[in-house]
Amino acid sequence: MLLILTLAAVNGCNSNGADTNQPQNGTLIEEHPFGLGIKGDGEFYRYKSLNDIGTYKTGPINVNLERVEVVRGSFNYDHSEVYSIAANETLDVINFHIEFELNRKTDDFTFNQEHIHLLTDNGEEIKQPNELLSSVMHASVLKFPKDNSERNLRQFSFRMKESNAEEIEKATVIIDPPVNKNGEPLGEKIEIEVDFSKNQSEQ
Repeated sequence: MLLILTLAAVNGCNSNGADTNQPQNGTLIEEHPFGLGIKGDGEFYRYKSLNDIGTYKTGPINVNLERVEVVRGSFNYDHSEVYSIAANETLDVINFHIEFELNRKTDDFTFNQEHIHLLTDNGEEIKQPNELLSSVMHASVLKFPKDNSERNLRQFSFRMKESNAEEIEKATVIIDPPVNKNGEPLGEKIEIEVDFSKNQSEQ
């Protein structure tokens, strides 16, 4: 009897340990505007999302924050050599879907993904989006949108290491202004706080 109880306890611990790696409240992503996890290269779950956050301005650039989503998942393939992400490594990520456009003609300015940062509610600071998961942004994309795509909608993904998809409640995306050829700012810094307690949907 003692042996049976001991085995049952061990099995119970193993089951509980396995469950911690499974999505508790996430929804499997089957459609995604940037193809995340839907091309057979991995599996990702969406935990929270907010739509139509607002439109902001910094100098000559309009910033339309269309969507924010909190996801967790992993890739089937190893990306560690270039991007420091191994196959099946769990990623907790906040994705920002942002459309940028020029509100006036501007030459000789610099604006790219390095201008975008994240601060979470527990104080974790992420200096720039993850290169593997994020779109490329630079001045030519803004100057000649038709040469790149019909819209300037881009994804900027921040991998969290001190927060997780279930627990994150608020986050602030910080966007530095574009700068001219002398390194002088052409606008003001934008700070946008998103509150995931207002989660709209998991679609």
